[in-house]
Amino acid sequence: MERELKLDLDEVNRIVHNQLLPWWSDIRVYVDKAKQESTWDQLPGAVLAVYRYLGHPVEYSIKMAAIFKMTYLASFIHELVGDDEEGQVYDRNMQFAILIGDYIFGCILKMLVEIGADPLLDVFSNTIAQVNEGMVMKHKLHANPEKVIAMTRASLYRAAFLTAARSAGLAAEVIVGYSRLGYHIGMALEIQASQGFISETVKKHCKKSLELFHFINQGAVLSGTSLELLIRDKLDGPLARAAI
Repeated sequence: MERELKLDLDEVNRIVHNQLLPWWSDIRVYVDKAKQESTWDQLPGAVLAVYRYLGHPVEYSIKMAAIFKMTYLASFIHELVGDDEEGQVYDRNMQFAILIGDYIFGCILKMLVEIGADPLLDVFSNTIAQVNEGMVMKHKLHANPEKVIAMTRASLYRAAFLTAARSAGLAAEVIVGYSRLGYHIGMALEIQASQGFISETVKKHCKKSLELFHFINQGAVLSGTSLELLIRDKLDGPLARAAI
């Protein structure tokens, strides 16, 4: 399963590279910075896990993971611009970074249409708006870091699980459950990455993720699917270690 996931992630990276190829030499500096963040691999891994778990075709799942990775990259670039704005002059480099981010968002919309996922455009529009609001909270309002993570990072995981469930034609209440599961998984992974340890907040989101997962699956025992492995290795495992 891990080898299969690695191959899928390699294909995700290939698609991202090909989609952004016209501007790759300019974008690469931002990609290198984004690679230093855990989100770079964690987010597409989570996307693949839930899409494959819900029975979506492999190719479609990989392309959706690439779309979410590009969404993260575009928001990461815009976030860098926000960081640079603090005490700096609005110069040509900053303008160019904004242009790059907008170009990536354009590629995302094009890909969604190409793979027949345009009915999900509203989710992406709302998510991008949330991410932008989170950056305003961070840079202008100096909000609590956990609130910023909820808006700028966990919102991407929430959207991934929501779109996977909606594309699978699940009932409305089940879609809400998957959306909440994605949010809590995102919060657990991203807060843990930012803090570097298992805090009480991380434990809370881990436990909520486990509850939602078992509720959605009617208490099914972990049996080795990609989503189950994500839950076991990234959430249940850290909880067990923290209790020692």
